[in-house]
Formats: sequence, C-alpha cells, structure tokens
Amino acid sequence: MSLSLALPHGAPRLVANARLDATPSGSEVETDGSRLLNASADDVLGLATDARVKETANAALKRFGTELSRSSTLVSQLEARLAARLKTDAAAVVDSVATVLRALEQAEARRFVDVRLSRRLAIAGTPFSSPEQLASALAGVSAEQRLVLIDGVRLWEGDLAPLPRLAEIAQRVHVPLVVIDALGPGPLGTSGMGVLDHFELAGQVDLAVSCLGPGTVAIAGVRAVVDAFVPFLPSRVGTASTAAITRRLELNDAEPNRRERSLDLAERLQEALRVRAFDTGPSVTPIVPIWLGDEGLTDIWLRQLAEGGVFCRGLLDGPRSRLLLSLPAPVTDAQLGQLLEVLERLQKKLGPPPSLDGDAPRTVTIARPGTFAISTPCHPRWLPALSDALSPGLPVDDGRSMRDRLFDTVETLTWRIASGQSGQLRRLPGADTLRALVDRARAKK
Repeated sequence: MSLSLALPHGAPRLVANARLDATPSGSEVETDGSRLLNASADDVLGLATDARVKETANAALKRFGTELSRSSTLVSQLEARLAARLKTDAAAVVDSVATVLRALEQAEARRFVDVRLSRRLAIAGTPFSSPEQLASALAGVSAEQRLVLIDGVRLWEGDLAPLPRLAEIAQRVHVPLVVIDALGPGPLGTSGMGVLDHFELAGQVDLAVSCLGPGTVAIAGVRAVVDAFVPFLPSRVGTASTAAITRRLELNDAEPNRRERSLDLAERLQEALRVRAFDTGPSVTPIVPIWLGDEGLTDIWLRQLAEGGVFCRGLLDGPRSRLLLSLPAPVTDAQLGQLLEVLERLQKKLGPPPSLDGDAPRTVTIARPGTFAISTPCHPRWLPALSDALSPGLPVDDGRSMRDRLFDTVETLTWRIASGQSGQLRRLPGADTLRALVDRARAKK
C-alpha cells in the first residue's frame, strides 16, 4: 500500500504512504477499496469535499462547460473578491507558483530567497534564514534591481516567517517583497485569509502569492504589478475550480467555527504528541511535523501507519526526515484518539524516535487571531542550515549609525520574545507603551 521509498539522500522529497483513489469526506480517504483516516490533508478546513462546494462546481460546469476565458464573469468576480479580501488593488488567478517564479525571473532582479523556500522550490538566489542575514545581504548590494522572496508558511516545519521584521527591512531599503502563502485562505488570520492576515500585513507587501488549492494560485498587489503578469497567465482556467474556490471563500467567511476547529485540533494533537515525548518542532499551524531523523525510519513509519489505517505524508530529507501531519476540521474527537493510539502503538513497536527536550514545554503556541505567533520553542535541530554564501559572523558596514543598529537589535529581540512566549507580547500591560516608543523612534529616523 505504501508509495514511499527510501533513496540515497539528495533533495528533500515529499512522499505519501498510499495512493488516493477518492476522498469521500474531509476526514477519510479511499485507497485499494479501504478507507484510511486522513491525517495529512491539503485542505485543513475540509471544504473541498463539502457538498455545497461540489454542487456549486457542478452547476458551473453545466452552465459554462469545462473551461473559462480569463475575461469571463465568473473569473472576474473571483479575482475581484480575492483583491478585496487581500486588501489589494488587483488580483489574478494563476495555475501554479512555478508560473509566478518564471515571471519574476523575467524581471532580471537579483533575488534574495528564504532558505527554506529555496530548498522547497529550488529557487536560485542568495538565501537567508533570518532577518539579520537578510539585512546584511541587502546592505552589501546596490539598490538597483533587488527582489526578496519569502515563504510565509514553512510547510515542512509548520511555523511562520517573522514577516513583520522582514517587511520592515525590505521597506527600509526599498526592495520589492513577494510573500508566498502555501496555506492560503484557511485557518490563519482574523478573517481566514492567511499569513498576511495573521500579521495584519494584508495589502502591505508588493506581491502576495496565495495558494487556493491544487492547480490554482492567486497573485495580489498593486494593479501595475499584477498586470505585468498577464503575458504569463493561462489563457483559460478551469470552470469547476473557479466556482469551487469562490464558494469556499464564501463558506470560510460564513463559518468561522471551521477555522477554530482546525486550530483546536492542531493544538490538541501537538500537546498530546509532546506529552508522549514526540518532537513536533516549531509548528504553530495545523501542519504538525514529527521528527524522525532518518529516511529509512521515516519510510518504515509511513508503511506502518498505512497498515494501521492512517493516510500520512513524510519528508525524506536525510538526517532531517520527518512525518507531516495535518488534520482537517471534519476529523472527530474519536478519530483524533484513533490516530494517537496508532502513533503510540508504533512508538512502542519501532522504538521511540528522537524525543522532545526534557525541558521543552508540553504546551504549544498556536497562531490564533490576535496572537501574532511565529513559532513554538523547539530543539535547535529544526533550525535551517545557514547558507555558506553568507557570513553572519562577520560585521557588515551598511552605513547605519550606532543608534540605528541598536534600534534594529531591540526590535529584532522584541519579535523573538513575541515568538518564544506564545505571541502574547502585544497583550502585556506595557505593550501599548512599548509600541508607542518604537513608533516614535522610527518616526525620528
């Protein structure tokens, strides 16, 4: 039943432990005539299998056929809704992130790429793994033709990029900022519109790339930027997917309980795993990794999970290999208990994987609306390897005064504290005073 295969270590490979024949519900999948618990869902809200979404897609197919022109009313309405929800001037539907990256390459700009995004999508450019590295890298390059690409949600770790700090750096040196949101509209943010909504940065980056589902991506930004992508856009788009996405956005707005349920499941799953000494890393989203640290061991766990009735994916990445869980909102408490029983049984059968640090908290941080959470405290092994192209240990003369350097250091530490303390810094009694002082210092600069 398993499709996973341990190969000589090279580029990271995402594998699944079963071939999906059908997805009858958000909580279950069908394979080889049997049903498995869906513990690795692409759609964590469970709307892709909702009967209302299917009915909308079928009705659109009957009316418009299988494909739509980009100038059709249905596509225009979806793009207008996306622009309004993402608080931008314009939006357009694209077939893939790869299309966006190809278009950005035509800009002939020197790219600065989040190191994890670079590994995940094999993007060429100067990688960075922290705000400090980005600031140092940008300081050593002329102000002409630069572009920063950031992975807003780290799909293999489940945490978020420190976007407020990175956006401030890009804005200070006038570098265009492109944020790719792999989760897209879903559980994150006050209105469920993703990582930019979570950080209250919607409409404040040059280009937002939001994944809407398999084969459909939205780009949103100022109209001139979006219009520049027109030559790279597909001439026709799928009718069913366009209608389904529109309906899913409506249901996301109308049923916020789905977002709450998704985050509740993520929190309960992570806390239960941490109590059992599983290392779930820095995750603050419904993407819950389990560190195994070996490709062969990850392959064995995947096979055993399939035999135990659980559909799951894993990342084969040499000594950084791991399982990747993501429970959809329709999963019941009983199904959550079933998953935990299978994992606990395998832990006893196969031996415990590298355990959580003894002093690590058993409670986790979850990126709920208003928390501004970035990551949960975790073992250093989850941190990305520093790029050889950068030398963070060497001082960089970027022309800033000592006062400006001190200001940036304090601001960076502030965001680190916010990340390490469940994102609650903004709720502290003195938070308003702290923000006022920071704003006042920025204004004087």
